[in-house]
Amino acid sequence: MNPPQDQAFYQGFESLGANCEFGLVQRYHGAEPLGLLRWPAIAVEGLIASLENEFAEIQDIANLYLIPGPNQDWDVQTPNFSLHLYAKIGSVDTEELLKTAHKRIQFLRRSLLETLEDAEKILVFKEWQFRMTDADIARMGACVKKYNPANRLIAVRLSSPGCEPGTVTEVEPGLWSGYVEWDAKVSAADNVPIASWEKICRTVANGG
Repeated sequence: MNPPQDQAFYQGFESLGANCEFGLVQRYHGAEPLGLLRWPAIAVEGLIASLENEFAEIQDIANLYLIPGPNQDWDVQTPNFSLHLYAKIGSVDTEELLKTAHKRIQFLRRSLLETLEDAEKILVFKEWQFRMTDADIARMGACVKKYNPANRLIAVRLSSPGCEPGTVTEVEPGLWSGYVEWDAKVSAADNVPIASWEKICRTVANGG
């Protein structure tokens, strides 16, 4: 069992995507924060679009619809991203599921906007089925700083020669670029590179 201080430490981070990996890092340490983008599938452009309009597109239930997820369960698709619902296909009424999901998404949207405005948590975004450019990272950093200049963002990339797992560098004040191992099955909890994430998170939390 991980010590309580680890749980409290990882509660101080907010995932912005791109997938569930950082949510699994938090779960490993016993942290289970509610987060709009803790279990998502979202690309850079989708995140930037949503940040720029304060996630306004998800307020209207007409913009949401259910899609089959990867494990015989439902996801909800929004204009800029999808979210995992952990509801098995065939086990629930889809109309009621969508209504419930919409209500929960509204609560999580307000919570995320408060987090962005308060700038008390460290934000995390990791590339997944795409690769981030330096320009992408700069744009994401600019977006979160519009809510509050004190916001901190870690943009995590897949490691490559010369960019070793667990390393992190400060791109500019409040914006970091880090690296973790690549694994085709990283969405499985047992494959998440916990040690590399730990190094990155601790380094940034301690001021880089």
